[in-house]
Amino acid sequence: MLLNQKQIKELLKIGSIEIDPFDEELQLQPSSIDLRTSDRFYRYPRELEPELQILDPKNPYLNILEKDYISDRGIVIEPSRFFLVESMEYIRLPENIAPFLQPKFRLARMGLQLVNAGWLEHGFEGNITFCLYNTNDYPVRLFAQMPVAQIFLTKTE
Repeated sequence: MLLNQKQIKELLKIGSIEIDPFDEELQLQPSSIDLRTSDRFYRYPRELEPELQILDPKNPYLNILEKDYISDRGIVIEPSRFFLVESMEYIRLPENIAPFLQPKFRLARMGLQLVNAGWLEHGFEGNITFCLYNTNDYPVRLFAQMPVAQIFLTKTE
């Protein structure tokens, strides 16, 4: 059962669902919660690019991501580039609620894809890491605190 705005509000009020920071007026939609980018992002170091032939999960040297921060001017995601961006919100859900992660339509119109959209584990707790990929022929600018995804919540049995 997909939770609606009234049910989500009640679960937030009694503390079953925790989201921090959370602006109800800005983020709570009729059947979802908008999530924003933090000021942290991760990418493969540019100095390794000439050496990167293949990403191998058994070779940690080639899977090092560098952490950086989004400035007031944002970050630019070039065409065919992949970035990881953390959610601004820390989320704690009870064991009987599972979130479904979906990109905001605004991103899709710019060619920015949320690669890891879909179901997350019930009882999820933490910041969500958004895997963003620019499929456009043009660079896309991304800002901190920009709504990029939404979660729909469903009860599990």
